[in-house]
Amino acid sequence: MPPQLPPPGAVFLDHVAHFVPAMDPAAAALERCGFRLTSFTAQANRVDGAAVPTGTGNRCAMLRRGYVEILTATPSAAGDTPLARQLRERIADHVGLHLAAFSSADTAAEHRRLADAGFPTLPLVEMRRPVTMEAGSEDACFTIARTVPDSMAEGRVQFLTHHTESLVWRPGFLEHPNGAQALTGLWIAATDPAEPAARFARFTGRPAMRDGAVTTVALDRGAVHIASPEFLAEALGITPAGTLPCFVAAQIAVTSLAGLAAHLDAAGLAYRQIRLAEGDAIAVTLPAAIGGTMLFHAA
Repeated sequence: MPPQLPPPGAVFLDHVAHFVPAMDPAAAALERCGFRLTSFTAQANRVDGAAVPTGTGNRCAMLRRGYVEILTATPSAAGDTPLARQLRERIADHVGLHLAAFSSADTAAEHRRLADAGFPTLPLVEMRRPVTMEAGSEDACFTIARTVPDSMAEGRVQFLTHHTESLVWRPGFLEHPNGAQALTGLWIAATDPAEPAARFARFTGRPAMRDGAVTTVALDRGAVHIASPEFLAEALGITPAGTLPCFVAAQIAVTSLAGLAAHLDAAGLAYRQIRLAEGDAIAVTLPAAIGGTMLFHAA
């Protein structure tokens, strides 16, 4: 498996996340699409050496490059948390993709760069989530840099550094019935694509390049694609569910489009043939319990 931590100076599209009101139906929808999911885990921040619940929990489809996450609010003894409130506010607009996470070897440096670039930033966060192992439980550890809520119209956009790669990408969770291999892209719908294109170029430190109707911010691994809702509807069959600009689709590489189609047929899921820059592809509108669209292409 290729290393998940980018080398110094590189930026990867690490993962995307769907914000959902209930975990079980969302997880069932993703499993029906052919993904193998991790167990549910509650998340916490490390503050003064103690674990402080974030009020959110997740399940993930771990890929050989990157992953797809489902996030929901969880009960907290301290009451509602800022992250739980933000999640519920985003869901009130629409259920679906609300988080983009980019990885770096040095999130603290990215945090300083974002502030210098004019983004209002929050303090760095040391996040933990327990991972159940045969010999007990260990904590997966991450350093995360976020901007203040609503500074990015599409949702929660962040940088992170993984400190426990082997606990996150574990054998047994990387093989998927649908042949999913890698997270290769994230799509944004915008009435004025130039605005989010410039903003994500500034956020990632990478240029935005326009090719016809699609503007792309290419990273060292993965990319962000921005297009108008008219193009997305005509070319990809995507109808944005939320207030624009918004995330609308994750792009996934699979071992075989024929194998994916066979799985979707067996699961009784509708799909459509489309064309991406990578070649022939399949688009699946995800059930309402999870929201959004997935665009699959051959690895």
